[in-house]
Amino acid sequence: MNNQKKIGTAAFAVLAGICSTVAIFADVESTGNLSVALNGAGMTQLVALAALVYLYYQQLINSNSMWHQQKLRERMGYGLVALIFTVCMIIGKEQTAHEDLKYGLFAVVMFTGYVPAFYLLVSFCGDWFYKRSLQQDAGKKPGKLTDWLFEKHVVPGVMLVVFLCRLPYLISFFPCSMSWDGGAQISNFYGREIFTNHHPPFVSFFYGAIAWYSQKWGCANLGMFLIPLIQTTLSAFAVAQVCVILKKMKSPYWMRWGILVYYAAFTVWCIFDVTVIKDSLYVPFALLFGVQIVYCLFFQEEFFAKKQNIVLLVLYAIMMTQIRNNGIFVLLFTLPFVFFVIPNKRKICMAVAVVVMLGITALLDNCVYPALGVISLEDKVDTYCILFQQTAKYAKEHPEDVTDEERVVLDAVFDYDELPSNYEPHLADWVKNCLREQEGSETNPTGSHFATFKKDYLKVWFAQFLRHPLTYIDAFFECSYGYYYPEVGTYKEGLGFYVEERYMFTESMSDAKQIEQLAPARFLLEQLSKLEHVPGIGMLYRCGFYAWCVIFAFVYLIIRKKYVSLIVTIPAIVNLLVCMISPVNTCIRYAFGTMCMVPVILAVMWYQGKKE
Repeated sequence: MNNQKKIGTAAFAVLAGICSTVAIFADVESTGNLSVALNGAGMTQLVALAALVYLYYQQLINSNSMWHQQKLRERMGYGLVALIFTVCMIIGKEQTAHEDLKYGLFAVVMFTGYVPAFYLLVSFCGDWFYKRSLQQDAGKKPGKLTDWLFEKHVVPGVMLVVFLCRLPYLISFFPCSMSWDGGAQISNFYGREIFTNHHPPFVSFFYGAIAWYSQKWGCANLGMFLIPLIQTTLSAFAVAQVCVILKKMKSPYWMRWGILVYYAAFTVWCIFDVTVIKDSLYVPFALLFGVQIVYCLFFQEEFFAKKQNIVLLVLYAIMMTQIRNNGIFVLLFTLPFVFFVIPNKRKICMAVAVVVMLGITALLDNCVYPALGVISLEDKVDTYCILFQQTAKYAKEHPEDVTDEERVVLDAVFDYDELPSNYEPHLADWVKNCLREQEGSETNPTGSHFATFKKDYLKVWFAQFLRHPLTYIDAFFECSYGYYYPEVGTYKEGLGFYVEERYMFTESMSDAKQIEQLAPARFLLEQLSKLEHVPGIGMLYRCGFYAWCVIFAFVYLIIRKKYVSLIVTIPAIVNLLVCMISPVNTCIRYAFGTMCMVPVILAVMWYQGKKE
C-alpha cells in the first residue's frame, strides 16, 4: 500500500472512529444543543475513540483481517445486518431525543458512526461463531456432573435444576402472584364479567376452574398453588426437551450449560412461572412446538419413525393456539415451510397432522367454547390498536384537516373530543377507552358496535393516511420501537408481577392470600431482578436485544446457505411482528415467544457448522 493510500485509509479510520464514538456516547435526551449532545469529552470517550480508530485502520490495511478474508456474500450479509441495526438505533434514539435533535444532521452523524461499528461487531460475531462451530470437540470428556446431567439423565436432571431455581419463588410467592389479566380471566369464569373470547377461553376455564373448586373445597391457598406448580412443571419439561435436542445435535457442553442457566435462573422466567397469566403457559408450549420443528427438520428418519412425535407436534400446536391468540399465526406461517422441505413420501403424514391441528382448533373456537357460554366477538378491537393510535395522533396533530364527514364517522366510533388528549404513544388502552361501546360490555357483548362502523372507519383511516403519511409512520414507530431498540427498558408490568394484583381477591372470588411473613423474601427476589442494570446481563432484559439476535441469525443462515434452518426462526419472527402491532410497546411478556426461541436458534446455527 503506497503512502497516499495509507494516508487516505488513516483519515477514513479517524473520521469513522469519531463518528462511531459520537454515535455510541451521544446524549440526545437532555439537551437540544448539538455541541453538547456530541458528548465527546472525557477519558472514556478518548479511549473508545483510540480503540475504534486502531480497529478500523487494522481491518483496512491488514491482509489477515476479517474484512480481507470475507467473501462478497459475507460482506453484503453483515453489511445488511449493520444497516438494519443502525436504522433500529436511529428510530429508537429519535423517540426520546430532544425536539431540536430529531433526525436532521445529527441522525446523519449517528448513521455514519453506527454502520462501521455494527459491521465490525457483527463480522466478529459471525466469523467467530462460524469458525468455532467447525471445530470438533472429540476427545474432550465431560465432567461427572455434566455427563450425568446432559448425557445420562437429561429429562429428570434438567427438570430438577429448573425446579431448584424456581423453588425460592414458589415458596416466597405462595400460593401465587396474581396479574390483572389472570384475575380478569378468572372473573370471566365466575360470571362477574361477560365471558368473551377476548382472552383465550381455554386459559379462562383452566384458571377459573382451579380458583372456583379450591374455594368451594375450602383450600384456596393450596388450590391456587396448583397454577404455579403446573406452570413450573411445564417449563421444566420444555427446557428438558430443549436439552434433549441439544444432545441429539451434539451441542458443546458450554452451550448446554449456558442455555440451561438462561432458562432456569433468568429472573423473568422464574417470576412469571409463579404468576397467574396466560403468557406463563404459552412459553413452554411455544418452546415445545419449536423443539418438535427442529426434530422434524433435522432428524426426519427418527421423527417420522415414531407416531408419538407427530401426535406431540399436533398437541403442542393446538395448545399454543389455545393459550395466546398469536399462536395461530405461528402455526400458519411455520408449517407450510416445513411441509415444503420434507420429502414427498412424508408430506401426506404432515398434511394429515396440519388438518387435525386446524380442525380441532376450529372446532374448539367455533363450537365447543360457544356451547360452554363463551361469546364470540365479531371483531376484536386489539387487532386495530395501531390504527386507533394513528387516528388519535392524527386528531392531535392535524385537527384542522379532519373533514366534517370524517368527524361524523370517527365520532360514531370514538368519543372524538377525548381522542387527542388520550393519545399515549406506548399504550393503546387509553385510546381504546375512547370507544363509544366497549367490546364485551353489557350493551355491546359481541363487539358489534365497532364491527358496524369498521368499513367506514377504515375508509377515513386510509384517506387521512394519504394526507399525512409521516404522522402515521411516527405513530407506528412510537408504538413499536421498544421491540427492536435494545436501549429502552420494559414498559407496564416491567419484569414481572412482584407486587400481586388484588383484582380477583377484592371481588371475593377467592380467599387465597400470600403469606405476610414472606414479604421480605419477595422483596429480595424483586431486587434480584435489578440484574437488568448489570452490563451484559442487562441486555437479557431488553426486548430489542432478542429481535437483534433473530435478525443476526436469519441473515447468518442466509450467508451460510442454510435455508432449511431459516424455518426455525419463523416462530420468533412471527411473534416479533405481532409484538410490533400489539397494544403495548416494550411489554416483555409479549416478547416471550421470541425470547424463548433464541437459544434454540443459536443451537441450530451451531449444528449447521458441525455438519460441515
